[in-house]
Amino acid sequence: MDALFAVQDEDVIRSQLEHRRAHLPESAAVLAAETARVVTTTEFDRLGLERLDHIRRQHRYEGEVAAVETRLAELDGKLYGGAITSPKEATSLQDEMGRLRQRQDDLEGQVLEVMEIVEPLDAGLDALTGIGLAQDEAITAALAALLEVETDIESEIVASGKRRVDAVSKVPAEVLDRYEQVHLSFGSSAVVRFSGTDCSGCPYSMPAMEADRVKSMTSGTLTDCSECGRLVVR
Repeated sequence: MDALFAVQDEDVIRSQLEHRRAHLPESAAVLAAETARVVTTTEFDRLGLERLDHIRRQHRYEGEVAAVETRLAELDGKLYGGAITSPKEATSLQDEMGRLRQRQDDLEGQVLEVMEIVEPLDAGLDALTGIGLAQDEAITAALAALLEVETDIESEIVASGKRRVDAVSKVPAEVLDRYEQVHLSFGSSAVVRFSGTDCSGCPYSMPAMEADRVKSMTSGTLTDCSECGRLVVR
């Protein structure tokens, strides 16, 4: 029966190891690090899109400035190129040039405003890039720590499996079948020892007649507990 208890012990060890593997703090650390990275990436993308909208607006203003400058050059050429002889036409050109220069000033002011908006966005993106790099390093470290622990656990599971195979080889097939069936219901206490006058796995005391029946058996005998259904070793 010692071999049967050894099988049960290894089943308990494997269950504990698998539970530990499923609830590793290192796994939680990886998840936390990856979640933080996602938050940073999301914020980086948001700022990047906001910056892109402003840059597009800046380019549009700069394009309008260039168009105004081209038009001013054309008008300046007409005004001082000797082609204008009428004072009225000259005045009209000067008025248009005045309006264009005012438009140019307004557009250049808008370009400066956009540049002032973009500057802190650039600083924010630079900061988020640094944070992201640090978070990538944290993820790498967390994954390495997780892999190390998981490797250790897997080694323990393999070692436990080998011990179980050795123990199973010493248990009669019929006994092992009975254990496997009961193990599904009772797990780590599928097989228990008879203690005094009771099955040590029972929440209640054995009836006197049942206790006498078990006590009359030879030490090391395997039987069923009529109260709880566990396997009891006399």
